[in-house]
Amino acid sequence: MLVKLFIGETKINFNKLGNNLFKLFILELVIFLLVILLALTNTLNVNLSVDFTGGTTYQFNADYNNKDISEVLNSKILEVSRYQTFEETKTLIFRASEDTAEKEAEFLNYLSSKFNIQDNEIEFQRVGPTFGKEITSKGLRALFIFLSLIVLLISFRYEFKFSIVALIALLHDLLLCFSVYLILNLEITPSTIIALLTILGYSLYDTVILFDKLNESKKANKLNNLNIETLNKTFNEVLMRSINTSITSVIPIASILFLGNYLGLAGSLTDFALPLFIGIISGTYSSIFVTVPFLTKIIKS
Repeated sequence: MLVKLFIGETKINFNKLGNNLFKLFILELVIFLLVILLALTNTLNVNLSVDFTGGTTYQFNADYNNKDISEVLNSKILEVSRYQTFEETKTLIFRASEDTAEKEAEFLNYLSSKFNIQDNEIEFQRVGPTFGKEITSKGLRALFIFLSLIVLLISFRYEFKFSIVALIALLHDLLLCFSVYLILNLEITPSTIIALLTILGYSLYDTVILFDKLNESKKANKLNNLNIETLNKTFNEVLMRSINTSITSVIPIASILFLGNYLGLAGSLTDFALPLFIGIISGTYSSIFVTVPFLTKIIKS
């Protein structure tokens, strides 16, 4: 089976899988909605970065080790949401939640004492929530424009029904990634929002390949309408191609995740790479196993 998958000669009966996959999609959708409901009722914490909630940053140059950073994160003077390190310049950046002036001054004194530097050597900055809100607002506008163009282009190139299937697959990938962030209490930053929008392109890529292959098969066999046999054959042909595309995309992103954590650049790299990693895997899954049940129902109707 694995050899046939590798050379693209599988004979999976997607028609039989259709109903089961549709039930699986409904189950996933229920889970996504439940997670969002729990977040709206504050049962699940939505871990927003200081870019959305507002907060403070403390930047300075000093000698440090992992134990020092761990002690700062567990100091409990302020809630430190994240940190960045730059080994070449020995620079440390801590981001903390906004609090009273007394607490912020206490944390500043704690850092100067901990790292044996003067208070005036620490660059203190207050961050407002405006930037995060602006990114979200522009992101939502971009999402609306993107989805509208997708409907128009796919409807023009293929069929309107295909555009609806593509939108369902895109929605699945966004909800899956967002749900993972909520369940694991991962911090949502402006980079996360940008990455979520980038996921749409990756997700759509595999789906469009499938649509294009279906269109080619329809013309090659001189069919007025697609049938289940053509659908099965086409899905089997593109299955390995979709997997290969995802593997070649996931490997460099996994490398970025590893290097980001290893080099202490988690804040600048993993915020973007992690949702991409989740989204590419989800996009590969949805391009076959979400589109299959809906296309099967369309062809049968």
